[in-house]
Amino acid sequence: MNGENRYLAKLAVKNIRRNMGRSFFIGLSVTLSVVMAIWILAFFDGLNHQIENAVVAGNVGYWQLQEPAYASTTDPLSPVSWTKEKDDLVQKKFIKSYSPELILDGYISGPEGNAALQIVGVDFNLHQKTFGLDKSIISGVWPKQTDRGIVIGKDTAERFQYAVGDQMVVNFQDAKGELRSELLPVLGIFHQNGRSFERKYAYISGDTVEEFLFGASSPQVMVHRVVLMTDGLNGNTKDLKEIAKLTGTKLRSWKHINPEMGVVLDFHEGLIKFFFVIIAITVTVTILTPVSMLWQERLSEIRMMTIIGVPRKKIWRLGMLEAGAMTILSGSAAAILLTAIIGFHSRVGIHFRDISQGQTLERAGIQLPKIVYPLLLPHQLVITYIFVVFIMFLSYALAVRSVIKKSEVVS
Repeated sequence: MNGENRYLAKLAVKNIRRNMGRSFFIGLSVTLSVVMAIWILAFFDGLNHQIENAVVAGNVGYWQLQEPAYASTTDPLSPVSWTKEKDDLVQKKFIKSYSPELILDGYISGPEGNAALQIVGVDFNLHQKTFGLDKSIISGVWPKQTDRGIVIGKDTAERFQYAVGDQMVVNFQDAKGELRSELLPVLGIFHQNGRSFERKYAYISGDTVEEFLFGASSPQVMVHRVVLMTDGLNGNTKDLKEIAKLTGTKLRSWKHINPEMGVVLDFHEGLIKFFFVIIAITVTVTILTPVSMLWQERLSEIRMMTIIGVPRKKIWRLGMLEAGAMTILSGSAAAILLTAIIGFHSRVGIHFRDISQGQTLERAGIQLPKIVYPLLLPHQLVITYIFVVFIMFLSYALAVRSVIKKSEVVS
C-alpha cells in the first residue's frame, strides 16, 4: 500500500470512529443478519441431514436397483437372479456397500392380535456392512449367513411377548398361492428408528425366503432389489442408470421409495430459500439506509474536498476503503459469534422435548429427531459472506455517488 492509500485508509478508519453510533449500528446489523442467516441454514441442513439418515438407514439406502415388476407393483413373487456378472457391476468406488434383498409379505398372529410383517431376506454379512443393524441388537445376536432364524424389532417383541430363543409362527403365501406357516426361532431383537420401523420389518436369510416362496433355495442369489449405499443422491447418477440398464433393473432413489419424507425435505429446502430471501432483503435495507444517511451527513465535508480540488477517484477510494473496513469488522464479529453459537449447538443440539411433550414423533415410518444438531455447510457460509460483501460495497458506492453528485451541483 503506497503512502496515498495508507493516508486514505487512516482517514476511513477515523471516519468510522468519528461516527461511532452509526458505524456500530451498521456493523451490528450486518453481524446479526449474517449470524441469523447462517444459523437458520445450519439448523435446517442439520434437520434434513438427520431425517435423510433415518430414512436411508431404514432399510432403504440412497438408491435401489429393483426388479421391474417389483418396482411397479411390489409383487414379491417375481424375483430375478443376481449373477456374478451383475454383482461385478456394483463393485464401484462410489458405491460404499450394497445389500441384495428378497421380500416376503407375511403376518403373525397371537392372543394380542394380528400384525403384517415385511420379512426381508438378506445376506447377513452384506446387510450388516450396509446398514449396521447389528449395532442396534439389544437382545440376542445378529445372525451369521448359515443361521436359520429371524431378527425382529423391539415393538414386535413387546407386543407379542417374544424373547430370544422363542419359536415364532410366520404366515405367508407362497409362489403357488398357497397359505403356509413356518416356525422360526427368534435369534435377535433390534431397537432402531422408531416403533413403526420395528413393527414393520423382520430379517431372515435370503435362502430361507427362497425356500418359503418356491419350496427350495436356488443355487443362484434371487433378489427383488439391491440396496446401494453411496455418499448421497448427488453425483454418479449417470453411472447408476447405466448399471440399472445392464442389470435389467429399475433405479429408484430413497425419495421415490419414501416420497412423503422426500416432500418434507423439499419443503424444508423451500423454507431455507424463503428465509434466505427475507434475510437478504433485511440485510440490504439495514445496510443501505444507514450508509446512505451516514454519507449524507458528510455532504459539507465532501463538498469542501471537492472545492479544494480533491479528485473524485480519491473520494471513491475513501468510500471503498470504509466499506472494506466495515466488512472486515462486521464479518469478524459474525465469525466469532457463529463459532460460539453453532459450535455449542452442534455439540449439545437443540432440544424439542417440550414441543413433543416427551412423545416420540414419527412420520412415514421414520422417527423424527428430538434433538437437532445444526450442520454448517462451507458453500452456504461462502455464499452468505459474498452476498453481504456485495451489498456492503454496493451501499457505499451508491451513497458516495449520490453525495459526490450533490456536492458538484452545489459547488
